[in-house]
Amino acid sequence: MTTGKLSPFSRLALFLTLIAVAVFATIAVAVSRPSLLIGLGPQSREAPDGSRMAVLEGRAVPVAGLFRPGAGEPPPAVLSRAELADLARQRPADVLLAEETDFVEEPDMLGSYAIFNRFMQRQGWLAGLLSGEHAGLVVAEADAASLTTMHVPVRPSRPVATLPSGFWIQLGSAICMLAVAAFLMTLRPRDGPSAAFAVSGAGAAGAALTAAIYSTRDLALEPRLFETLSALNQFCTFLFGVAAIHLFAMYPVRLARPRSLWPVGALSLVLFVLFRTQAVPIEFVSPHIGVLGLLIGILVFVALQYRATRADPANRAIMLWIGMSVVLGAGSFVLLITVPLLLGQEAATSQGAAFIPLAAIYAAIAVGLLRYRLFDLGRWAYRLMLYTVIIVGVLVLDLGIALALSLSPANSLGIAVLAIGLLYLACREYVFDRLLSERRRPELAGLYRETVGIAFQPSAEGKERSWIETVENHFNPLHCEIDPAPSVTRPQLLEDGIGMAIPAYDWSRGLKLRLAGGGKRLFDMRDIALVEQLADLVHSAETDRASYERGVSEERRRIAMDLHDDVAATLLSGLHAREEGQRRETITDALADIRQIASGLAGRELLLSQFIGHLRHASRNRAELHGFTLQWPLGGADECDVALPYAFHRNFSALHREALSNALKHGEPGLIEIETRLEGDTVVHSLGNRLAAPVPAGADEGERGLRHHGTGNMKTRAARLHGGIEAVEADGRFTVTLRLPLRANEAEPADGL
Repeated sequence: MTTGKLSPFSRLALFLTLIAVAVFATIAVAVSRPSLLIGLGPQSREAPDGSRMAVLEGRAVPVAGLFRPGAGEPPPAVLSRAELADLARQRPADVLLAEETDFVEEPDMLGSYAIFNRFMQRQGWLAGLLSGEHAGLVVAEADAASLTTMHVPVRPSRPVATLPSGFWIQLGSAICMLAVAAFLMTLRPRDGPSAAFAVSGAGAAGAALTAAIYSTRDLALEPRLFETLSALNQFCTFLFGVAAIHLFAMYPVRLARPRSLWPVGALSLVLFVLFRTQAVPIEFVSPHIGVLGLLIGILVFVALQYRATRADPANRAIMLWIGMSVVLGAGSFVLLITVPLLLGQEAATSQGAAFIPLAAIYAAIAVGLLRYRLFDLGRWAYRLMLYTVIIVGVLVLDLGIALALSLSPANSLGIAVLAIGLLYLACREYVFDRLLSERRRPELAGLYRETVGIAFQPSAEGKERSWIETVENHFNPLHCEIDPAPSVTRPQLLEDGIGMAIPAYDWSRGLKLRLAGGGKRLFDMRDIALVEQLADLVHSAETDRASYERGVSEERRRIAMDLHDDVAATLLSGLHAREEGQRRETITDALADIRQIASGLAGRELLLSQFIGHLRHASRNRAELHGFTLQWPLGGADECDVALPYAFHRNFSALHREALSNALKHGEPGLIEIETRLEGDTVVHSLGNRLAAPVPAGADEGERGLRHHGTGNMKTRAARLHGGIEAVEADGRFTVTLRLPLRANEAEPADGL
């Protein structure tokens, strides 16, 4: 039964079972070999004199040779290097001098077939020394002149707890790659790119599992097992490269049919067979040459995919992400391991550590294949590209400095980091602003001008048309259509950024956009933020316009009421006046009202001191015209420079005029006393005079009301200014007192009166 006919759960269970079998088999092989508990790989290091340091029981010791006791006389506790060499010649079956190649992690690193064959032969000798239950002896260097022997028992198997960190790193990397491939094949079992991806994962994982055994071996493995693991490692590495080329040939744009790529697999198989049979000089068929050639093939197809997706931003985003994954994963492995070996140098890091970026980025490729958040993948890929260039620059410059100046690795790396760091700082502004930003964020001033233009359009159709034009100018979508019934209440990305839905607002129906930048890029979260910012600004401008229109409406209503209630009423009373003087007075009052209304419309500032001065002058002329004398001394109000709102001085003027009219009409010709003072933030204004004929104590309310004519309207006006009025009649005098707070009238009343 094929996996395609199984349910997703069954497929996943099958894949996980196979992964578990491979993992446990790897661990079983690693622990089943005889062991001296001598650590190799990342735990070993080179001694100052060139001999190899190994970790033995937690201590680093230089290994000079190995003994197999039990046959012949045991070696002395202290001996010289010459004596050790003599023992090796005399007892070749029991004594073996250690060589530098014995501690090599990867036999493919050896530069010739002769060295490779000798390495495998010595692995057989070393494994023979570790066979049986004899005690092994490690010779450790005491000083430059003498060596000391250390008795170390040979264990029949290797405890799991003693497996080095390099083993677990490679094992974990393989598990990660296999799990991701299994998950993807569970979701898309019949998809060609998914199959290519899964095969490449199996190849990379197979290389990691086999290398985990022999690169962290305890000194030696049987030659047949070692050669089998080495061959599997090379085959799986080639399998990864061939499958990756097939992946990029099919995804995201089909560039070639899988059948047309058979020369890639065939050539890789030929290189593999020729190297393993040693039929061609190693310079032409070295595994590193094949690995480098496959990486170049991958990069060629990545470049072709980049060109093929130039008009397809969705596939461009996914291609960038997968391309950067390959550069960071396989590229870093080749750069750290393969390139130094081809140049005759040691690998830049252990083979186990080199699998870490491959496993991590392999998971990132799966993210890209699942098309998750395409609108962010492109931007992340550009940043990864920058960081990759920086890292590669440091490593290349470090290698060049080390070769040219023969400096130590630490010094050459320090110079390389300093040089690349200075170059990065110098170019950072250009790179981030010009290459990575893709587009600059619009200036707030420009956005404000555009949104105000939308809000102040005279018609609903004009607002919608202006909104659509603004959206199209900012995003330049390939398609823009009106959505009369949008299902979103806020901007939302569609199809992983291929489109964007904009909700309906008060000024426009909903919109659907597709492919930004004229079809060259996807929408992303920055576009969402920009739409929300534009909408907030338009809403704010709409609110400001509504407030402005309310103010205009209130202003018009206020003018109409002032003209009707004051000017028109005054002119009407003047029209019916019988006396010329009264007619002239009403016309003068009407003109004063018109000037005051016009002054308020013009927005001219009127201070309290100026207002009282104008009011005093007009009142004195009016009183003298009627045969009265006005006494209005200077007070605190004449020194106050508080600016009065129009509604305040307009209503104050009307209140004063009404009180003065009552005094002139009902008062006894003579003195009218007026006082204006400040009590804190309150203007206190009083006007009093003697009555023409005091009201008798027994007069009815109708007769008494004639004396208080107009005070009801005055109370209404005073209330509009948050103040009050008091009318007092006593001892033949009638006094009206106004109390109007200034602070409560800093802003005009809500009704605008």
